[in-house]
Amino acid sequence: MSKGKYLSIDFGDRRVGIAISDFDKQIAFPRDFLGYKKTDELIDQIRAFCEEEQVIKVIVGLPVEMDGTMGERVIKTYEFGDQLKKALDPIPVDYFDERLTTKEATQKLHQQGIREKEQKGQKDMVSAQIILEAYLKAISD
Repeated sequence: MSKGKYLSIDFGDRRVGIAISDFDKQIAFPRDFLGYKKTDELIDQIRAFCEEEQVIKVIVGLPVEMDGTMGERVIKTYEFGDQLKKALDPIPVDYFDERLTTKEATQKLHQQGIREKEQKGQKDMVSAQIILEAYLKAISD
């Protein structure tokens, strides 16, 4: 396995949560959330982050509907992912089912005593962490 970290992204219309793995790709850490107005601006932030953190793969959470169908949100996510692939080349961009991650993130934050009003960006980061944890588990099985 190549030396470097994996980055996961919980993509949203105004905010994106990011999480990063350790070099051994065993542990996922919530890292930050990025606010943006233009996709180009967001991609520039992600590209800089990838260079700074020695990222060798990016995983984008795919918001598949509970019944397994691909809704409008999935289309937007694929459009973003396509732009990201071009901008980050040769770093591969992969997609991973993110069903129920926001609900799980909300529960985790609530258990930590963080009230709903204070959860906005943190929920995105923790969702990205959950996506990355699930991805790392899936590739190690």
